[in-house]
Amino acid sequence: MLDLENKQLNFAVFGDIHGRIALMYTLAVLWQQHSKIKLDGLLQVGDMGAFPDSSKLDKATKKHAEKDADELGFQKFYIETPESEFYLQHKDSPCTYFVRGNHEDFDYLGNFIKPSSIDPWRKIWFIPDNQTMNVGDEYQPVKVAGFGGIAPGAEKHSRGKFAREQYRKSQKTGKLGPRFFSVTSIENISTDLYNADILMTHAGPICPELINGSMLIEELVKYVKPRVHLFGHHHQIVDRRNNLNGSLSIGLEHLEFDNESKLKYGFWGILSISPAPLSFDFMSPDIFPLLNLISRHNYRSLLTK
Repeated sequence: MLDLENKQLNFAVFGDIHGRIALMYTLAVLWQQHSKIKLDGLLQVGDMGAFPDSSKLDKATKKHAEKDADELGFQKFYIETPESEFYLQHKDSPCTYFVRGNHEDFDYLGNFIKPSSIDPWRKIWFIPDNQTMNVGDEYQPVKVAGFGGIAPGAEKHSRGKFAREQYRKSQKTGKLGPRFFSVTSIENISTDLYNADILMTHAGPICPELINGSMLIEELVKYVKPRVHLFGHHHQIVDRRNNLNGSLSIGLEHLEFDNESKLKYGFWGILSISPAPLSFDFMSPDIFPLLNLISRHNYRSLLTK
């Protein structure tokens, strides 16, 4: 747990990036250079696009990759390549910590049963479901809990024959693919997650701001009681601030460019975690003017060693 008497730590938080690791690091490094503030890590809420083997692509990723090769960016980072060396060995590159989304190679991620680095320089770390990891300053760690995947089709028993049948189907092992989590996985959550500073999930909780969110994730948040809950998946911005206990719940958009090759709003922000109150700011050109200069065509040329 964070020692509240010590200094503030700062993390860049990213929504679904779908392989765009080079772009994520470009933004993080440029922000540090602009703000003169060191980042203590990057937090990424799933749909990293972890597909080291193109033959394992799901249909959606394969379709998008045919139009944008950045969807396959993970393949240049899990092994030593000129691109991974440039970005991950950059003097201003922090470590990244991510959970699984619903567009990943789950056989590959299933090889990691505890928090593990996936690259030669130990800069990108995967946090499996039901695991925690201390991140940030060595002498002032922040406890991050991970729980990835998305909810099954039916999360709860409902009245009526059809509803009951849908629930049974969604909970059967044969119907519940690796993209999902189950009621059982929520019920058997590790006590180590309790009171984590930061909870990262891929799916978001059902709430007034997110009516298609997950009831099970809402239950998980109530159990863990994190100071900050971060999620993505829904491609919807959520910014809930609980004035009673000072906690934050932040939902992020996915990282992509608009039709004019400009970055969309809401896919990333800066989290400062320190003595209460916490703060989170979505990045915009008003806060970070360099965003106006970044396009899909030029971002790889913006960093120098």
